[in-house]
Amino acid sequence: MLYRERLPARQGNAELVLLHGWGASSDCWRSALPQLRQHFNVTLIDLPGHGRSQSHRVSSVDEFIADIMAHAPARAIYLGWSLGGMIAARIAAQFPERVSALITVAANASFVQREGWLDAMPVATYEDFAERFASNPKRGLRRFDALQGKLMPSLLGEAETQLQLLGWLSELDNRDTVSSLGIPVMALFGADDALVPGGAAQALASLNSSVEIVELKNSGHLPFVTEPVAFWQAVLEFCRPHALESGEAIHYLDKRQVAESFSRAANSYDSVADLQRRVADQLATRLPPESGRALDLGSGTGYSLPALNAVTQSVVAMDLAEGMLAYARSQADRQAEHWVCADAEDLPLADDSVDLVFSSLAVQWCENIAAVFAEAYRVLKPGGRLLVSTLGPKTLFELREAGRAADDATHVNRFLPRADLEDGITRSGLQLVEWREVSEVLEYDTLRELMAELKRLGAHNVNRDRGMMGKQALRRFIAAYESYRQANGLLPATYQVWYLALTRPLE
Repeated sequence: MLYRERLPARQGNAELVLLHGWGASSDCWRSALPQLRQHFNVTLIDLPGHGRSQSHRVSSVDEFIADIMAHAPARAIYLGWSLGGMIAARIAAQFPERVSALITVAANASFVQREGWLDAMPVATYEDFAERFASNPKRGLRRFDALQGKLMPSLLGEAETQLQLLGWLSELDNRDTVSSLGIPVMALFGADDALVPGGAAQALASLNSSVEIVELKNSGHLPFVTEPVAFWQAVLEFCRPHALESGEAIHYLDKRQVAESFSRAANSYDSVADLQRRVADQLATRLPPESGRALDLGSGTGYSLPALNAVTQSVVAMDLAEGMLAYARSQADRQAEHWVCADAEDLPLADDSVDLVFSSLAVQWCENIAAVFAEAYRVLKPGGRLLVSTLGPKTLFELREAGRAADDATHVNRFLPRADLEDGITRSGLQLVEWREVSEVLEYDTLRELMAELKRLGAHNVNRDRGMMGKQALRRFIAAYESYRQANGLLPATYQVWYLALTRPLE
């Protein structure tokens, strides 16, 4: 299956799709993501046979492009490096209505020399490398690394598919494609590129006079590695006028703020967590009669540890908030084999190392839900089970609507729609056994009482815009929430609770 990862922006709604080069993976962009997500919703894609798409096979470039477009944003800026840049150019030509701008990096119009196009790799050089890779992929990659300047080691993926994509480098002739492009295009080159000759930049410009050429003097085939500041500055300056129209920003969860918020709430959490305990107890009814090693993912104050210890041989308690782990360890009845402070999107556990993952009201704080499910699949043994309770987007809708009546700021944590979870499950390889929804309505005398409880839980809004609500906005906020007051005189707060049971199939 094609690996796609979408990371929401901290602000704004411009879309950026990144395509890596041959022999690499989407991880080549990781160091730039914090900067890019200041401006863009970023979509990462692994080429077939590469990274986490090693098992994904396609018959042609066009089939791969169709796979990309089936999962890509409706409209986006595309940035592609080397082979990824050549593919991105094809996408821009085939789907101009879905590409607002194109950036190619160290990408020639034709990777190999052709009649009328000599600013490229000699065919004999390419064929020698292709033969080396076909006979000994590891040795071939070492040769490729040398040509790139040994700055970023290539990754051996699924050799047969990588060889197929190596063939694309010789087959793709984008001269007509580049000539036909009517969208904004920037082509970035490294002056010392051993794979793309220096004359390729001007040759590319001769195909389409509107293409903006940028050459980084101290770079080779990896300008985003050798000159990252200059490279990304050029990218951002080019993108600024070509970003999508403004609209409602996709939310961003500051993990550091989430951890600090729950750490501060650790001592008061259990005193007000009636709903959380009820949901955890309900999820615990799905526990198997006995199991081996379990992971309590988002263990919080350790409330579920006794239930897990009763049916498992050992439990690893893991939470993002150090304060929660410290509180749980201080409770005599809450025992764990290991206490681990970590992110559910990046589990510090070995492959196939647990029989059960139990997670109650935790994964809603994860923005990359696909990574959560992928990590759960990775650490689960074949046949292992994942039990999850989480919150849907209708949670606290009364609070959200009242906030909208007050001002344009974000006043309620936003939770992912079902489609995003289903997509993450499908791509992870996990099998969904059960999905059950329950609506829980809590009642309060006053809005102040509700807000105080959320704060004591550490669950007050971590997506909020900075700054205090003004007096007039506060009055509108209170008045709007009062419109939900029920016949019994109480204010409702609705929680959309989802219970999921999943398994990792036997292999």
